[in-house]
Amino acid sequence: MPELPEVDHCGRALSRWTAGRRIVAVELHDGRSVRASRTARPSDGREDGESALREVVLAAAPGPMERHGKRLLWRFGDRALLLHLGMTGRWTRLPSPHAKVTLRLDDGAVLTFADPRLLGGIVPTTLADGAAMLHDGLGPDALRDPLPPLHGKRAVKVVLMDQAVVAGLGNLHAAEALWRAGIAPDRTAESVTGERHTRLGIAVREQLDFARRLLDAEEEVTYVEDAGAPNPFPVYQRQGEACPRCGGTIERFVQAGRGTWWCRGCQK
Repeated sequence: MPELPEVDHCGRALSRWTAGRRIVAVELHDGRSVRASRTARPSDGREDGESALREVVLAAAPGPMERHGKRLLWRFGDRALLLHLGMTGRWTRLPSPHAKVTLRLDDGAVLTFADPRLLGGIVPTTLADGAAMLHDGLGPDALRDPLPPLHGKRAVKVVLMDQAVVAGLGNLHAAEALWRAGIAPDRTAESVTGERHTRLGIAVREQLDFARRLLDAEEEVTYVEDAGAPNPFPVYQRQGEACPRCGGTIERFVQAGRGTWWCRGCQK
């Protein structure tokens, strides 16, 4: 499912696919995907979603893409689209049975927003309001900004996934970053200080850069959860396998309703 690297790939792909082009037609297949505000609830879909999209994307050529955490802001003159992929959303040039929005370009190419679970959304807005929504409620960006101090008695992995603390990490990359740093995912966040915190900050950036490089080889984004997709990660979804660093057995347990994979041998 999309985390910061996948969202970053999406933004760069949309910029590449639309460079020098204009959007000439819009088709909304499911009005629940166009929202009036930043929300993950399909019930908040706009009744005038298609006309709202047209007012933005037909008025000006696609402009720069800005990302913060897992959100994207796509500029069209003084208007914009705030894009959120949710858990299963993706922008693609391939046909999809889960198409929610189709944009047709002046060269005949078609861009599709596909989202099986309808947890992602598109918010047509002004550029000023979109810039505010891009950062609203989010902590510093996990890739660009230093890892902030971590507080409280919640488990460190749970805190890393809190977008108000640090924006962009989800279940996969939080688990992998903790493995890279050699930190147990159930350690309290407040105990990750000093040298441990420094290690974790480095590991987060290394993990996100690693994932971005993997995605750079792909024209279309692939999620590791997709059927038949390869799993290039050392611990994620690898319970029962040998840890590639220490040879211990990778284990799985549940934190905040999500699976956590880790190595008891080298994550102390």
